[in-house]
Amino acid sequence: MWDLMLRKTSFLKQFDGLVKKFKDEKCFGIYNFRQRDVVVKDLELAKMVLIKDADHFIDRPIINLDGSKIESDKIVNYFLTQLKGDQWKKVRTLVSPVFTSGKLKMMVPHVQKCAENLDDVFSSAADSGEILEAKEVFGKYTIDAIATSGFGIELNSFKDPDSLFRQTALRMARAEGYSSKLDVLKFFIMIAVPKLSKLLGFSMMPTGTIEFFAKIIRQTVEQRRETGTRRNDIIDLLLDEIKKIGDDKTENGLKKEDIDVELAVISNAIIFFFAGFDTSSLTLATVIFSFLDKPAIQDRARQEIEDVVGDSKVITSDHLRDLKYLENVINEALRYYGLMNNTMRLCTKDYKIPDADFTIKKGMQVNVLTGCLAEECFFNPAELDPDNFDIKNNPNKIGFAGFGIGPRNCIGMRYAYIALKLALVKTITKYKVVKCEKTVDKLVFDVAKNYYNGGVMFKIEKLDQE
Repeated sequence: MWDLMLRKTSFLKQFDGLVKKFKDEKCFGIYNFRQRDVVVKDLELAKMVLIKDADHFIDRPIINLDGSKIESDKIVNYFLTQLKGDQWKKVRTLVSPVFTSGKLKMMVPHVQKCAENLDDVFSSAADSGEILEAKEVFGKYTIDAIATSGFGIELNSFKDPDSLFRQTALRMARAEGYSSKLDVLKFFIMIAVPKLSKLLGFSMMPTGTIEFFAKIIRQTVEQRRETGTRRNDIIDLLLDEIKKIGDDKTENGLKKEDIDVELAVISNAIIFFFAGFDTSSLTLATVIFSFLDKPAIQDRARQEIEDVVGDSKVITSDHLRDLKYLENVINEALRYYGLMNNTMRLCTKDYKIPDADFTIKKGMQVNVLTGCLAEECFFNPAELDPDNFDIKNNPNKIGFAGFGIGPRNCIGMRYAYIALKLALVKTITKYKVVKCEKTVDKLVFDVAKNYYNGGVMFKIEKLDQE
């Protein structure tokens, strides 16, 4: 842990040495400051923790914000990622219908409009020979897409990169250039010594960021209720679900006393934004690097797009659903480059490991290292190969934690695939991404930057359109 804190290792690599040391064990224990944690590296035990016996591990490890008097912390504490036990179940019940395929279908036109802006950027760069940085480009797209889908705000961050909305979003995500070198230390103090962090007045988010977005949401909700305006975005769909809540349990199984309605709308609109735009741009950058590293993957993905979408001017949710190989490309990029290789859960009631003389005690953090399960879960795990996720090759999704596993998986996964696929369709249908003199040979992740050292630099070429 100290090596991680001192940046001598990446959080993606922090368990590598111990995994080798305990290579014959299903699990092993570590000390995380003063806390005893368990690390799982066995497929069957991983299934038990994350799925079969998930009722013993229903909570996620969190930064304790209980009792904080800071307004932004109160909102953050109502994020789905922060909630525990029954309260998490109630809010998840409220939010889940918003992210069904049928509801998300209505958002596709909003996101596609944002994706169209990529064409101008790529056309200009292809003509000029400009070197592009993947996260910089796609970060503007993902901010615009989530702003329109979640907040009802139309942006064009390519034309107005200095908008207050975008600048505040970058501060909130602590993007490179918008964060402090002390942020990592601050987070460690909040995790390890929460009482001290409260005495020092530390808050989870940079000052003013959560408040900025909360104000926008309150104003939007008030305006929608007064005018009856609808956009079928996240705010509209959340308000639809809230209307179903009565004094007694109603069709969604909730009653008014179960939910803080205003807090539920604000916190879940913000977590949708916060959890979505930076992770999506990072994912797209990683996929672009996979195209640069293995051009054949790019060519095959382009062929699938031609077969599925053809000459259609409008990309529909059905088109996106049928882009199976492109989805496999996204998943494989996340798996191979190890962005999500540790699924963390908190033990909520004592759990005796079957066929072992050890009980995971209530309160212990459990780290399931999905990266260690690759050999058993995929047919070609050592290679960057999207066919690892082809249904014909019987992939075991326990070995993939890109969107979480089990009942606490990412509720926004379907939306993420929509946004990711639309961006990639617009990128490689008319263009080819190619290496340039600044393209790194290997991706090395820096937790302080929340990105790769050297970025993902590339050039773009126009394809001959017959």
